[in-house]
Amino acid sequence: MNSERQGLVLVGVGGGGCHFAAAALAEHGDGMEAVGFDTDEVSLRSLGGGLRGHLIGATRLNKQGSGGVHSNGRLAAQDDLPNILAHTKDARVVVVVTCLGGGTGGGATPVILKALRAEGKVTLCFAMIPFAFEGADRRRAAERDRPFLEQVADTLVLVPLDDLFAGRENLALPAAGRQAASILSGGLCLLWRLLRTPGYIRFDEARLQSMLFNAGKACFGHASASGADRAVAVTTALCHSPLLHGGEWLTGARALALGILAGSDLRLEEIGVIMNRLREICHKKDAHDKDGVHIEMGVVLDSRFDGRIELVVLAFEAWTPAEQRQESAASGKEDLGRLLGKQGSKDARLMGRGKFSDVEKTVYKGEDLDIPTYQRLHIRLER
Repeated sequence: MNSERQGLVLVGVGGGGCHFAAAALAEHGDGMEAVGFDTDEVSLRSLGGGLRGHLIGATRLNKQGSGGVHSNGRLAAQDDLPNILAHTKDARVVVVVTCLGGGTGGGATPVILKALRAEGKVTLCFAMIPFAFEGADRRRAAERDRPFLEQVADTLVLVPLDDLFAGRENLALPAAGRQAASILSGGLCLLWRLLRTPGYIRFDEARLQSMLFNAGKACFGHASASGADRAVAVTTALCHSPLLHGGEWLTGARALALGILAGSDLRLEEIGVIMNRLREICHKKDAHDKDGVHIEMGVVLDSRFDGRIELVVLAFEAWTPAEQRQESAASGKEDLGRLLGKQGSKDARLMGRGKFSDVEKTVYKGEDLDIPTYQRLHIRLER
């Protein structure tokens, strides 16, 4: 099943984002549609993994990068926005990976996400936070980038590189980098693998879009275990994952997208153990949450995982069931209809016109064009 049919595309932005996307494509993205955008021609040439790299802002920046200047990255993306969007035109879900603190990642990514959202794409953004040793200036730049991403991404996953490399400090740099990239690749390609891999328990695109749409902040976790008690061990390891802040994100999660990756020796009993333990440690039932945490789970069976179980999870801080969103939208439409339907009432006609209340309305084909389009068409804004 190809990526066009699945409608999911992986996009790397900036030098770091493109390299992480290339690593994910090489390790887990067989058949996945993936593309990278950067302002540095030399960096693009070094990409591996089959990622299709494209230069942006070439005329403005002479193909030599943004120099760490956010405005350069932002203008480069704006210059080549039609070309960028052309590579995602068949997508319904776009997974974006970027590194904050630099010029291209921090400057171009919000522009790209905003444009994707305007085209109706659902976006999931993985944003890397710089290492502590990279210095205070770069960390501050990353913190400045963060609010812009929160405004334009449907779901934002912040990944501190210090946490991603936790436990690998004593390894040689190439080995540590490979291991960390492998873990992140699991998160970047989680949804792709769940969508495309035939299995007994599959994730479908409708469920995916429902979970990601306007989900806000999320956190990514990974764990692996083997042996007789591997189902218990892998959930315990997940709870202590540095990426999940030692389990804090799990205990407060309202929804999880869970991938269980295993070989043909996976037993139904082990799936039950994993699911039950996760429900126990996640958000507890209360008066406002009668069903507890919502878990969308998929299983990928692959001979490479024989003898072990690997868990990859996206933990969502907030989540609204599709039924509630539909009910809320219907309620808003009815309220708006009642408000606009009082044709004989001067107060109703002028309501919301403020200082323009005495100005003649702009009417075309029976519609008051002074009323915002989203109100005239009864479109409820989620954010």
